[in-house]
Amino acid sequence: MNTGFGRIRALRGAVCLALVAALSGCMQFNAGLTVNADDTVSGQLLLTAARNVLTANNRPVETGFAELRQNIPALPAGPETKYEDATHFGSLINYRNVPLDQFDSESLSIVRDGDRYVFTLPLDPKRYGGKVAEQDPENQARFMLLMSFEIAVTFPGRVLDASTGGQVNDRTVTWRVKPNEQKPVELRAVAEAPPRPSAAAGADTGGGFPWLLVVGGTVALLLVAVLVVLLLRRPRTSTAGDPAPDSASAQGGRPTPATPAGGTTPATTNPGPPGVG
Repeated sequence: MNTGFGRIRALRGAVCLALVAALSGCMQFNAGLTVNADDTVSGQLLLTAARNVLTANNRPVETGFAELRQNIPALPAGPETKYEDATHFGSLINYRNVPLDQFDSESLSIVRDGDRYVFTLPLDPKRYGGKVAEQDPENQARFMLLMSFEIAVTFPGRVLDASTGGQVNDRTVTWRVKPNEQKPVELRAVAEAPPRPSAAAGADTGGGFPWLLVVGGTVALLLVAVLVVLLLRRPRTSTAGDPAPDSASAQGGRPTPATPAGGTTPATTNPGPPGVG
């Protein structure tokens, strides 16, 4: 009896695996990414499946997609929103200036190696169909075979190398991998990376208005002006060679005649009235 129950459970599992494999044929993995010169990534990643398949057996479309999503390896983290149209349902992830050290996951990654950017998206079946593998590892290969990928990556420099199937257009490489096609081991591209800014360049304003020089010059002029004012307001000290100020002049009166060496003050002669003697 237990043997019969085990056979029924195995048969049910095989039917579920076949259904999951069929679902994967309707699954699409799309990404449009841009690597910025400051070593960040912006763009979108869209994971969808056919709505009519996700709702099989009267399941809610959200439930069907959640079950299917478990067979996809981890994606780079980012704000995630629901995507839906008349025929497909899925998840849309937006990336805005995500640092490269955070854009590294089981599914895809972009790293900088010196003066090169390296993009990789492994298509190893062992990375996909995790729930499928719990029942039958052979279905992992089928799961990957039936998936489709459309990936476009734009770099700040020229694309130097791309794996088989990659279409290169200057700084952009694009792959279109259809369902029921044998998948390559991975999608990979190498592109030029701009020089990292030096410490001196970091202090530069990038060709804009030289605010730092203007502020520095203004401060220097203010210091000079303050110093000049202080020097002008400083009291002068008389020296031994300087003549002493005239006391009468200092008092605002007429100057006093000098006394002769004999010490006698000369008499003052009255000229008398005009016309006399």
